[in-house]
Amino acid sequence: MKGGRSLLSDKRSCKPFSPPGSALARSRARHAAGLGASPSPAVSSRRFLASRRGHSRPRCKQQLFAQATDPPGVESVKALVIDFDNESDASATIVSIEGENQADLLVSVTGAFSALDLTVLDAMIKTEEGRVMDVFRVITGTGKQIEETEWGSVRDHILGACSASSRSNKPAIFGRAAESEETKQRPMMSVAAVEEELSNIENTATELEAAAKDMQQSAADLVRIEQELAETKKAASAVAVDGEGKLSSEAGVDAQQVMAQLSARAEAAAILERRMAAMEALLSGRRSPEGLSVEGPSSQRGGGAEGRFLVSGGTGTGPAAGSGYEIILQSFNWESCKHAWYKTLMEQSSEFAEAGFTALWLPPATDSVSPQGYLPRDLYCLDSQYGSEGELRELVKTIQSKGLKAVADIVINHRCAHYQDDQGRWNKFGGRLAWDKNAICSNNPQFGGTGNIDSGDDYEAAPNIDHTQEFVQKDLVEWLNYLKKSIGFNGWRFDYVKGYGGRFTRAYIDGSVPELAIGEFWDSCDYTEGVLDYNQDKHRQRTVDWCDQTGGTSAAFDFTTKGILQEAVGRNERWRLVDAEGRPPGMVGVWPSRAVLFIENHDTGSTLGHWPFPHHGLHEGYAYILTHPGTPCVFYDHYYQDEAGLRDAIMKLIRIRKRFGINSRSKVKISKAVAEVYAAVVDDKVAVKIGPGDYTPNAGGKNEWNLCCSGPNFAVWHKQGAIVFSNL
Repeated sequence: MKGGRSLLSDKRSCKPFSPPGSALARSRARHAAGLGASPSPAVSSRRFLASRRGHSRPRCKQQLFAQATDPPGVESVKALVIDFDNESDASATIVSIEGENQADLLVSVTGAFSALDLTVLDAMIKTEEGRVMDVFRVITGTGKQIEETEWGSVRDHILGACSASSRSNKPAIFGRAAESEETKQRPMMSVAAVEEELSNIENTATELEAAAKDMQQSAADLVRIEQELAETKKAASAVAVDGEGKLSSEAGVDAQQVMAQLSARAEAAAILERRMAAMEALLSGRRSPEGLSVEGPSSQRGGGAEGRFLVSGGTGTGPAAGSGYEIILQSFNWESCKHAWYKTLMEQSSEFAEAGFTALWLPPATDSVSPQGYLPRDLYCLDSQYGSEGELRELVKTIQSKGLKAVADIVINHRCAHYQDDQGRWNKFGGRLAWDKNAICSNNPQFGGTGNIDSGDDYEAAPNIDHTQEFVQKDLVEWLNYLKKSIGFNGWRFDYVKGYGGRFTRAYIDGSVPELAIGEFWDSCDYTEGVLDYNQDKHRQRTVDWCDQTGGTSAAFDFTTKGILQEAVGRNERWRLVDAEGRPPGMVGVWPSRAVLFIENHDTGSTLGHWPFPHHGLHEGYAYILTHPGTPCVFYDHYYQDEAGLRDAIMKLIRIRKRFGINSRSKVKISKAVAEVYAAVVDDKVAVKIGPGDYTPNAGGKNEWNLCCSGPNFAVWHKQGAIVFSNL
């Protein structure tokens, strides 16, 4: 390895291991400062070293123990050295692993942590010349350090998981071991759990029987229609299509009848597809007493990615969705540009702070060809349809004086030019960033781009910027720092991130160090014959993959959850709200610390209505996203909607979230997911139910839960004696 000293030398000194330029050190410094800019690598490395020097003797003792023994029945694991440290960080245990790299090592280590109910808060993953130097910041399930008396057993479990005889090939995104290991590790059910399971047998049997009858009837209907069509064809001597594409008849065939039958067949097929999806959802929870894991989404990810996919959240460093306790308000809609919007928000900012929001997502601030701001032109010109640059500065200052973060809408996938070239193509940019056609992707022939091929999806309405160009990256980082340091913005919402590679988003985040960063990765859900598929694992995996390309530095809007939730509520199919492994089916089910939950935004709702949430189900939608893990984002129109008490319900749900400390990494246990009822318990402190069906967490004569909020088709309870975090 570099430096010429073997980490496993027999004459090892007691000098504590300190990874050069440790990402963990920088992350800890940011954490201690409550987010914000990272100190320089040199400063954070020195701080990390200084904090650990006083712990040399115990650490060496633990290292020698790690080398000297192996747990019974476990073969040698290529001389891994495992080091524990409780002095460097009073809030967590630092676990360092050094030694020879091996296949799936990181997967095995993180799987071992998960099996022991240990949460990884941060990680530094380093591999050089076949050797690993991995550092993890870990807490127990109760949020404390690992007791020194437990270090030996934790070490043995890690080595056991890393041995060839027990290594799992199951993707760590699920936070579970392989099926054989799952069976060995699953504890026996308690008597109370068995009794509860048996008490539900009659109801679940009835549900299964009803679903089977529905599916059988739908299949019979489709078969009947197919047979009728076959008879129609047999009776017809000819059925032709005229020049206009319409059915015409000969020999007595009724064209209208044929069209009606074809329409009925399509409808019957769609209904059968829904019934099959409902049956799949019911069966997913019956594969074992605890819903035994099955293979789900997986993809090829870069080194270190597996360590960021644990049941408890992610271990990726970077701003992402902020502190984990953020509650965001999208503070504009599609029509806001028609008003003096900055002045409006200044008047409302106190109200937003009092309601419990922590951040305001503001509209695009730059000069733009379109009034809404999504066709930017001069990035440094901050006079827009929403107000002047002076008003923007005053708004940001006002927002921050109320304790709120200001999040800028960053539109950098494309940029409109100021002038045309001699062939009439718009590719000459003005203003402070006077780029030319070299800044435009070469697969944009309508704009005469001479840059490299686009690193993402094409956006046809404007010149696609070539983010592979160093001058483009440099200019955009400088611009983001101008928005941060001069205007005062705290975070970024990146528009249309499908248009350029996630690695560039990471470069912009690393170069500007915002307090939170969110990407709009809007991808189409998976449908079959117009019916939303029950299994959306591939859809959410694509969003996960994008976040992974950013190195976990950016969160993403959870479009998977929006698509499933609005289908579940709109069509009375709440069985969709649990995946095959008993988790929430969206991105929030696999990487909650990077999932931003929402039910509407300026594109999907407002006056555009591209993909609207069912109006009658808004209360259910907010009851879901404001009580579940992930980071919730409330839409401006809904916050000011008094119909059926929606505004009041949102405010009460925000108070509940803050009062009981629900955050992006909270743990959710789904209690029920059938057509008319979805119910879950979060952090064993808050229970939520949506849908018209009956449910209470006080079943079986219990009286542990108090109702604290209810409305149209939803109710929320809190557990008696639950720890209160905030009285807001």
